[in-house]
Amino acid sequence: MITTEPGASLDALPTYLPDHKKSKAFENGPRLVLGTSGLGGVWGGVDQQQSEEAILYALERGALVFDTAPSYANAENVLGAALKQWNGERPFISTKVGRLRAETAHDFKLDYSSDGIRRSLENSLKTLGVDFINLLFLHEPQLVEASEIPRILETLQSFKEEGLIHRIGLGGNLTQSFRPFMGKDKFEVVSGFLRMNACNLDAFSDDLAFFKARNLAYYNASILHFGLLGSRLENYSENYERESGWLKKRDLQIARSLKKLAEREHMGLPVLAQRYAFGIEEADRIVVGAKNREQIERTLDDWEEGPLPKSLFDTITDIISSFYRI
Repeated sequence: MITTEPGASLDALPTYLPDHKKSKAFENGPRLVLGTSGLGGVWGGVDQQQSEEAILYALERGALVFDTAPSYANAENVLGAALKQWNGERPFISTKVGRLRAETAHDFKLDYSSDGIRRSLENSLKTLGVDFINLLFLHEPQLVEASEIPRILETLQSFKEEGLIHRIGLGGNLTQSFRPFMGKDKFEVVSGFLRMNACNLDAFSDDLAFFKARNLAYYNASILHFGLLGSRLENYSENYERESGWLKKRDLQIARSLKKLAEREHMGLPVLAQRYAFGIEEADRIVVGAKNREQIERTLDDWEEGPLPKSLFDTITDIISSFYRI
């Protein structure tokens, strides 16, 4: 076992996946998921028409899985408007309940009541212009009182019985209180973030063993670690104390090491990080974000390039794991 700071350990390392486009956990459907928070404007203002055009461009490029939420500002409206213009195959859609519409990522309005959850789902169906949601996530599970989980799960299960949704998942990292409620016909999917990428492998602790034992599917989100592996490395380095609530010093150290590796490989750090994440077999689906068409184009180009060569993938894994050793 590889150990690091108290409370963290790695029981395994990522498995390399060269054939990266299909997901066995989702009936060999597409593995790539386009997240819509940026296109909805939650990270800053966007033009709705340009966001709609960006989604249509993604659809034309073969992106057929989308993740959205009421709290992603105008994202559901943007996706719904784009789908009305789309004449091709209906995409797989996930959305969320529990966290209400917000204009920014830092605006938290919650409603986990049964009536509130139903209203949220009904509004999402109407806004998206669809008859059912493929996968409904309970948003921000870490904010749910443990005593409320059975009632919430029963409410979500009733949506399945009505044909309004097909699967139920957690829209956030797994918490201890939810573990008894995970499995077939319960919460079957976890959309985790900041725990399986090129600067952090915390998911390779007891989480993945638990997922396997319960036959849970894993959506891997925030593969650029909230921009640390993108364009925000220097900003986070200079303002670590402000971000220390979620950002670990180890993450920063690994990111700096990978930046040097990316330079040696004549590759941008975001490209290196994305293509590393694409090759992690333990991620049943990969969620990528974008704010405009240009970012979508770059990401889809990286997706077509595929995972890094195995030798480089293994080098990155070795770098990451070395920071976990005492």
